[in-house]
Amino acid sequence: MSNSKPFISIITPCLNRVEFITEAIESVLHQDYKHIEHIIMDGGSTDGTLELLNKFPHLRVISQPDRGIYDALNKGIQIASGEVIGFLNTDDFYEPDVFASIVQVFCNNTGIDALVGAATMFQVLNKDKRERMMFYPPVTPQELLLRSTQGDPNFNAWFFHKSLFNRIGCFDIGYRYSADREFLIRFSFQTHNYVCIDQILYHYRMHPGSFTFNNRDNGEADFMFENRDLAERYLKNRDINTQAQQIFKDWHSQITSDETLTALHNMAFGRAGRYIIRGESYNFLWPIIFIKRAFPRASRFLHKKIHMAFNRVLENL
Repeated sequence: MSNSKPFISIITPCLNRVEFITEAIESVLHQDYKHIEHIIMDGGSTDGTLELLNKFPHLRVISQPDRGIYDALNKGIQIASGEVIGFLNTDDFYEPDVFASIVQVFCNNTGIDALVGAATMFQVLNKDKRERMMFYPPVTPQELLLRSTQGDPNFNAWFFHKSLFNRIGCFDIGYRYSADREFLIRFSFQTHNYVCIDQILYHYRMHPGSFTFNNRDNGEADFMFENRDLAERYLKNRDINTQAQQIFKDWHSQITSDETLTALHNMAFGRAGRYIIRGESYNFLWPIIFIKRAFPRASRFLHKKIHMAFNRVLENL
């Protein structure tokens, strides 16, 4: 790092998030490290978000049209003053008092490209109670490609040296939902020069408005189609090694299996057939993966039906 107190830039893409953004802002504002700038890249909010942001004079607010979240992040990277860059969603927040530790890791490991820690996902049960739904351990170098595809890559629990974006590029805005995964995949092929710390850094909020953490059947959601196309892009690349090819094959099979199951649940047999053909065209072992994905889903469906039937019986007693 260039000095003993390096600057951190936190970039938050934002559009009509007046309901959640205060907690996100305060999770940065009250950290144990003060050499921070918090950049809000607003896409033109009309719900009172901009008026709320005016109550925080320390923020660097840029409000202008953009071509999606990752376009906003790219613009934020270009104007960021910090040597270390983190990305915070409007509906999430950082763990208290972790920034000083993050900076210390960068200072103690000169030349690293990034740092990653653990994350959690929670949901709000009522005004005073939150429930942790998931714990996501930090991404080790050995599992970086696997977690960037089939798993949870903890993207917002990463902090990157700004020079990395100059070397490997920013986010591919051709991906509306999956550009963070694509960036980490690219990162995995070019460097493993990062530090993994066993510490919770970030908290994801599950709620109905979230792209992925919404507790719905997302088998035929747009972000799943994007992930499938991203997997196919790398499966067509013959320059990657056998292990990477297998990881992308498995990922593609998992996605097309979930697409098939969702289509079958919706009685869309034509779509299901197309997903099956697409899955088998990249992996002749696709039926095995499909069965593995189908069994727990069928078990949950059967359990739900039995529970509903039992409740009806009780109501009629």
